[in-house]
Amino acid sequence: MKNYVRLIAPAKVNLVLAVGRTRDDGFHSVNTIMHSLALHDSLTMRRFEEDDDVLLGSGAAGSSVSDDADSAENDAKHLSIVLKCETSGDIDTLNVAPEENIVYRAVEELAKELGRTENETIHILLSKVIPAEAGLGGGSSNAAAALLGAATLWGIDPQDERLYAVASRLGADVAFFLKGGCAYLSGKGEVFEHSLNPRKGFVLLVRSSAGVSTAKAYAAFDANPLYPDDSYVNSLANHGDANKVEFWNNLTDAARQVTPEVAEVLDWAKSLSDEQDVLLCGSGSAVCIVCDSYDEAYRLSLDAFKRGWWNRVTSFAPVGASVLEVY
Repeated sequence: MKNYVRLIAPAKVNLVLAVGRTRDDGFHSVNTIMHSLALHDSLTMRRFEEDDDVLLGSGAAGSSVSDDADSAENDAKHLSIVLKCETSGDIDTLNVAPEENIVYRAVEELAKELGRTENETIHILLSKVIPAEAGLGGGSSNAAAALLGAATLWGIDPQDERLYAVASRLGADVAFFLKGGCAYLSGKGEVFEHSLNPRKGFVLLVRSSAGVSTAKAYAAFDANPLYPDDSYVNSLANHGDANKVEFWNNLTDAARQVTPEVAEVLDWAKSLSDEQDVLLCGSGSAVCIVCDSYDEAYRLSLDAFKRGWWNRVTSFAPVGASVLEVY
């Protein structure tokens, strides 16, 4: 077993988000093509035996650190988890108790799935730059990285099906981040169908200060649904190259309704770029603009900055949650 692992947890954009009717289990059917981005959060995980004298390090200089870094013993006997979260200065601090954070729950659930009985403590430092309620999948990606990190510390094959079982229970997007790149998914968005050749190029992500509640976006969608027809859904399975995917997101109108600031950002983006290159990220509130070059993305980012909007120049990436260092 290992005692230290450092990982990245990338953001994503849904090149296609086709939300269908509500299933018998209460979830919507979702057919989606997701693509990883280079923008990423970071996790550091350390494993200590029960008798070790441990101390969690302080937050990085210049970042805001949440006050919820308390230790709590979880339901998986003999395992304690200490989670500390720090956020960059231009996104909101997570106001979530450690035991309610999806990263904490990911490690806890994997320990239960594996039936671990070792006396140990896992210290996790989560450094976030991906904003919440932006449709960028930050929480799901963090959970996938935590699963991968715990598996690495415990000597478990990262392709072990038990990781994917836990990922599916945690959230629809989590399993995607265990693979990353570009993929077509079905079910409620958690069933991996096949990979696509990832695309390259720069994108600008822009978000107003207001987030979009996924639950509220889906409620607004249900009040006035725009379902994809069967022929469109069936056509998605034929895509093999991300460059040839035409953007589509049928939650866009619902997000605009729930958070009017989304409409403002979308209208601004479409006025400056080809409308076909503008896409709402997931259920929002971030907007993705595909750019021909870094210089174009940077130019647009300056305009967004002047308007007081959070923004990042990044690129498409072929990776998912990944281990950077382990010992």
